[in-house]
Amino acid sequence: MDAYCWLKRLPAGFLVLIISWHTQTSAATTIAVSSEQAHYDLNEVSGYWHTSESLNLSDILALSPSFKPAHHASDLHFGYTQSDVWLKTQIYNASPFPTTWMVKFEYPFLDHVTLYTLREHASEVQHSGSAVPIDERSIAHRQAVFPLMLAGNETVTLYTQVNATGSKFLSYSLMTPEAFYTQNDRHNFWLATYFGMLLALSIYNLLLFFVLKEHVFLYYALFAFGFTLASLTFNGLGTLMFWSFLGDNTARLVAIGFTFASAMGALFAQSFLNTVNYCPRWHQIITLFRGYCYIALVAMIFLPIQPALRLMDITGFAASLLMLVCGIYCSLRRVPSARIFVLAWSIFLLGASVFAFRNLSILPANFLTLHGIQIGSAIEMLLLSFALAARFNKLKWQKERAQAETVAMLKKQEAALEAKVAARTQALEKLANHDMLTGLLNRNGLTRCAEAALERCKQTHTPLALVMCDLDCFKPINDQYGHEVGDFVLQQVAKRLVHVARGSDHCARFGGDEFILLLEGVTDQTALEEMRNRIEQTVRSPIKLPDGTLVSVGVSIGICISHEDNDTLASLLREADSQMYAVKSRQTTRYYGYGSA
Repeated sequence: MDAYCWLKRLPAGFLVLIISWHTQTSAATTIAVSSEQAHYDLNEVSGYWHTSESLNLSDILALSPSFKPAHHASDLHFGYTQSDVWLKTQIYNASPFPTTWMVKFEYPFLDHVTLYTLREHASEVQHSGSAVPIDERSIAHRQAVFPLMLAGNETVTLYTQVNATGSKFLSYSLMTPEAFYTQNDRHNFWLATYFGMLLALSIYNLLLFFVLKEHVFLYYALFAFGFTLASLTFNGLGTLMFWSFLGDNTARLVAIGFTFASAMGALFAQSFLNTVNYCPRWHQIITLFRGYCYIALVAMIFLPIQPALRLMDITGFAASLLMLVCGIYCSLRRVPSARIFVLAWSIFLLGASVFAFRNLSILPANFLTLHGIQIGSAIEMLLLSFALAARFNKLKWQKERAQAETVAMLKKQEAALEAKVAARTQALEKLANHDMLTGLLNRNGLTRCAEAALERCKQTHTPLALVMCDLDCFKPINDQYGHEVGDFVLQQVAKRLVHVARGSDHCARFGGDEFILLLEGVTDQTALEEMRNRIEQTVRSPIKLPDGTLVSVGVSIGICISHEDNDTLASLLREADSQMYAVKSRQTTRYYGYGSA
């Protein structure tokens, strides 16, 4: 966004006010920064001010409010409040060189964050926040992050306006780009691990439901899905990647997701603990609570966002507490798997309570209270997965006959898979030893066949003949007709060579327009000359292209015969190549032409 140069448009009287403001800010606490230190905490050097009015920077400078200094990050935790919060920070670049910094807000669930940078003669404005579309954010990031460029020995004043319907936790810091991206990679790794686990659990249990037709797996999958939806939005990843178009309704999606998870969690508890049979009264209580959750879910759509978020906190905490008490009762009644259910929901209740109490400003804001619900939910869902695994094993034991059929089917599929693997292996082996264009042996296949042939010739004391064929004037065909026609010509030449060769001979494409034939048991020089003549006549015969055009190519042939036991493919190739080039140098006619069929 272009710099918002408001100073140029102010009346002369207003300039007096600005000079007065500049005098005040000069006396304010200033933090000196240097690139030698990668991270600075801005909480303790900032001031904050509340206002219930929608103001801009010029309004703030005109009012000249008294900013209250913040001494700790907890001073910038305001919980649910309707008013906007303004932060003021003065930064001095202690280096004589220009430096670049990143201003990062720790809490991702802030709707609108506007950063004003006041310099000596101008100001700049940047926007970010969870309700701001991605293309309008200063940096496309899940948190509110702003680049800050400071000239050498420059002093700037940052004014930050925060408008959020959720709980306001405004801890922020200044970091070098290197430190920011290093920390960002680490945080993204853990977030990806966390959400990957939630997504895997949802999909896994949904698949189990489709296979086993047990509704407990469906309820758990829906519970994990609702929780994942809300957590993705709350942590900023959902708006960053999927639904930034929601704008101010982003916070409403968090409330809907967590409330839906509460309803599905209650339904899961009823099914998992089999409350309808073991504790009918608790079953009725949870059913009534689920009815309340459905009503709250509808209310989330119509209520103002901040009351919806408060209702979400109360609903989530009540659901966790209710499930825990019900689990304890079922554990005392020795309901199967109730103990592990109690342990899981105890941990989740702790995380949900920390989350709700921090939003309500009852608990201070720190790493544990900020991420407590994620930590608790991760452990809780893993434990419930173990409990569901036990349920799965029980169902497996109860359905032995069905499982026997399943095992038989799996064995059949395994045999089919093994057959496919064998066929695939054979196909891969063919690909490794044969030329993709012509179907002849490639260099690797030629090497293997030549080694085996030389070994046989040594044992039978018979020579091995190697014929090297190089097409003459093949390049003009490629140049005039294109590489597709050239490939077609190579394929036709390969077919002709195979037709000329004996059944025991090996044909290979050595590269480009060069071909190799390996002939075993040929001792008569006359037979070799006859083979040479057949190859020349066959290759030089006109080739009819798909469009009816006739083309012809010539061939230069070099032949060598192994005479000693220590002959190798490389030595045979060198000798044949030498003879082939001698033939090519003697040729005065090039067999190339074309015409209509």
